[in-house]
Amino acid sequence: MNKIDSAREPASSSAAAPSAGAVYIRLSIMMFLEFAIWGSWAVLIAGHMRNLGFSDPQINLVYLTTAIGALLSPLMAGWIADRFVPNQIFTGAVHLVGAVLLVIAWQQRTFLPLWTVILLYAVLYMPTIALTNAIAFYHMKDSKKFGNIRVWGTIGWIVINWVMSTYLGYWEQQHPGTSHIGDCLVAAAVLSGLMGLYCFSLPNTPPSRQAKNPYAFLEALKLTSSRNFALLLVISFLVAIELPFYYNLTFLFLTEPGTGVGLAESRANFAMSLGQIAEVLIMLLLAPSLRHLGLRTTIALGILAWPVRYAIFAIGQPTWLVIAAQCLHGVCYSFFFVGGMIAAERLSHKDIRASAQGLMVFATNGVGMLLGSILAGQIASHFLLPSGGHAWAKIFLVPIAITLVGVIVFVALFNEHQYQADSARIEAEDAAA
Repeated sequence: MNKIDSAREPASSSAAAPSAGAVYIRLSIMMFLEFAIWGSWAVLIAGHMRNLGFSDPQINLVYLTTAIGALLSPLMAGWIADRFVPNQIFTGAVHLVGAVLLVIAWQQRTFLPLWTVILLYAVLYMPTIALTNAIAFYHMKDSKKFGNIRVWGTIGWIVINWVMSTYLGYWEQQHPGTSHIGDCLVAAAVLSGLMGLYCFSLPNTPPSRQAKNPYAFLEALKLTSSRNFALLLVISFLVAIELPFYYNLTFLFLTEPGTGVGLAESRANFAMSLGQIAEVLIMLLLAPSLRHLGLRTTIALGILAWPVRYAIFAIGQPTWLVIAAQCLHGVCYSFFFVGGMIAAERLSHKDIRASAQGLMVFATNGVGMLLGSILAGQIASHFLLPSGGHAWAKIFLVPIAITLVGVIVFVALFNEHQYQADSARIEAEDAAA
């Protein structure tokens, strides 16, 4: 028995370890807080920046900071957490620092200081996405049921958005004409502090110091020698380019009078939460979908949901259909992104799985979101009308084209049989190690 096995042994001992149900609850609370933090400000900050008078490119540059943070994720989540610091300790520490930065960001009223503070925060927060995934996978007995834990992250996103919608609705009724949308940063700071303290109570997830390569990020790059893994990484990058058209621009589209839908801020925020509600239901279908349809079909369905949603946005009416189209986000995220997380875990050996998850974050929330944020800002600015509104139908044609190319390439090149064979081989090798 090697040291890695010894590190795992207490977790499998019925005398010393908590029950599987207790571990499930603890990991679910972790996911709830992790994504409640992001959900509290990710949608509303676009409206906050618009109220401060920022331009479309400036708004997208602030969103771009999360992409920069994701680009550093493989180094922080892979090299540091895989090698030196227990995952839960590192995650807790950065969330406590992040809480302070969010309060500072709330106090800023000009672009450069706000952008700088949000950038520092994003560099700390984005690696924790990969780390919480790695913590969950480490303590789960069946990785195919990861969606049952990850779904609580979606529930956290929904709950905080409903809370913020209620909060904004109160101020809209009591003080018409005023906006407290910037308080989303305060809510994020409170949640970040809670998450930081909670992480220190999580089950220990030790670094894998016995791996052959001390630089886990470089070792994880070797996974691209597998055609399926390389294809998944490339398609994740391509599809992620269109994500800023949703995350950065949809709230502006829903609240813009005249050329947009014209909803109040509180109602637009609630409408966008419908995507996460649908995600909860679809997430529960992920495991049976992978089992009966296979990974290729599951991911293809996830990609196809994007052009359908953007087509409805481009049409722009009736209002109820535009709002209902938010539900397609559940199919997009659950089938494509969470399905991709599971594939990355099954195609990598246990000692570099945090790095493999970091690579997925690198491709999606990193390089793809970075280029997508720049593109979305430029496209939105290009189609800015003299009236101050936007030609939204033309803007949404861009992500439609990107996602259609992505699904065609993925279906044509992904080999389902090879994926099943590779994942079975890796599982057997890890069991024999």
